[in-house]
Amino acid sequence: MAQIEITLPNDKQAQFERLTEEEFLNEERAIEGLLSAGLEAYRDVADRTEPEVERNLFTADAEDEYGRRGEL
Repeated sequence: MAQIEITLPNDKQAQFERLTEEEFLNEERAIEGLLSAGLEAYRDVADRTEPEVERNLFTADAEDEYGRRGEL
């Protein structure tokens, strides 16, 4: 099994820890579940051919929070 090391901002680490405690048995299963869900969601978006699917998963959060063109 591959091993990966990442660095998370403190707020993301806290969110991950809370989610792990609430939803998963341990950190390893949390990472596996979240990564699998993220990859599947990305594949689903990438497989769509409709023109309205222009946002990618990495910009969607920023667009939702700040607006499509950075409006507040």
